[in-house]
Amino acid sequence: MSDIESRIADTMLTKLREYDPSLGPDDLTRPIADLDLDSLDLVELHQQLERELQVKGDLKETAGFAFLDDFSAYFMKLASRG
Repeated sequence: MSDIESRIADTMLTKLREYDPSLGPDDLTRPIADLDLDSLDLVELHQQLERELQVKGDLKETAGFAFLDDFSAYFMKLASRG
């Protein structure tokens, strides 16, 4: 895992643990429906990642992702653009 991938995963996990402290790294690849995160705001998470990692992307596209692994992969793709 590259440095930016690790930073993205760490930031996502920190945010998820604010919502549910019992969540761990394996939960980043589980479907959102399985995690019962109905009130988690993915747009807010995207904005936090943009601020902390200086990663830019389309908020509308990101908010539409159904799975956290897809969401994470999206940011890794953005980060690889340099």
